[in-house]
Amino acid sequence: MSTESVIPYDLVATKMNYWYNCIKNNRSAAAEKAKTEVEQEIKVMEENQDALVYFSLLDFRHQLMLEELYPNADLKIDKHYQELKETRGCQDLNGMLEYYYHFFMGMYYFRQKELVFSLNCYRKAELEIEAIEGDSTEKAEFYFKMAEVYYHMKQTYFSMNYAKRAYAIYKQEPAYGNRRVHCQFVIAGNWLDNMHMEEAMKHFKQALEDAEKFGENYLIRKALFNIGVCYTNLEEFDKASEFYLKSLDILKPKNDEFTARALYLLAYTKARQNDLRSSKKFYEKSLKLAQQNNIAETLATLKIVKGIYLDSDLDLVREAFEFFEEKKLYPDMEWYGICIGDALTEQGEIRGANEFYRKAIEARKQIRRGDFLNEI
Repeated sequence: MSTESVIPYDLVATKMNYWYNCIKNNRSAAAEKAKTEVEQEIKVMEENQDALVYFSLLDFRHQLMLEELYPNADLKIDKHYQELKETRGCQDLNGMLEYYYHFFMGMYYFRQKELVFSLNCYRKAELEIEAIEGDSTEKAEFYFKMAEVYYHMKQTYFSMNYAKRAYAIYKQEPAYGNRRVHCQFVIAGNWLDNMHMEEAMKHFKQALEDAEKFGENYLIRKALFNIGVCYTNLEEFDKASEFYLKSLDILKPKNDEFTARALYLLAYTKARQNDLRSSKKFYEKSLKLAQQNNIAETLATLKIVKGIYLDSDLDLVREAFEFFEEKKLYPDMEWYGICIGDALTEQGEIRGANEFYRKAIEARKQIRRGDFLNEI
């Protein structure tokens, strides 16, 4: 290669920074175009190992973006994960590259529903975050991801704190409107967990309004679904079903995991209304999708609908709780424990009700202690 044809690595790094901004904004078409250009330029780039590692990291983050936007695509994300692990094993990273490695690994584990491992990676990334000098939107991205994982662990104070820090930054950045919507989801979810229904509904409806303004189907669908969840918690099951059905009307981008979960919640709400015929119809549709795509969490929750409402088989329900406990899904154990206890009480099954109330109490203790946050 002649020296005249060599591209300075800092110019390619600038192009990679643009690529990363496209990824963070979920601008998949622009990200694909930037990635293609970087792949061509890196072939004639002057030798620089850090730039090559940065490329590997962004390639992995690119795949995570695509998996979020197009869950049904065969992206071989696990293969990219293994390749990045091998790259990490051969390199002595520091500063910015160390931050990105742990941050992106945390995202991967979050997508795999391995929340404890995800949080552990994020904590390691946080130790290196000061290496990201002058990039407030990157810090906002990190704060949001921390808020997200803490929300799923029901660590409300930490989640709300990080979500508000992220939202404050995104409010100053017009190009990050979709990220503001995601922050609204997390803030609303935390209000919902604390039984502040009016605040939760206000934020969910604002998220829907903003999502419709941006015209992002996957965000509109998620906002409709979340409003349905809020109505489910309010036990306004007709309204809940209405919003679940509206969310299912949005077919693209295809997302079988989302569809299976929405169908499950329709089965659950119909069962709560004693409309067992409709419940069974939605149950069977959800079960088919969950089995085809091996969606373990939905398969577990479907056992609850079948075991409590359709077949009266508490052993199925116990299997679901074994799954929750194995995965340390204590928030699900608590919520379902109370719901099942209430349902069994209405059916006169006092012994069974007490069993699941106790499971809910034990789950609440685990959440308050936060022991699972340190189990690495």
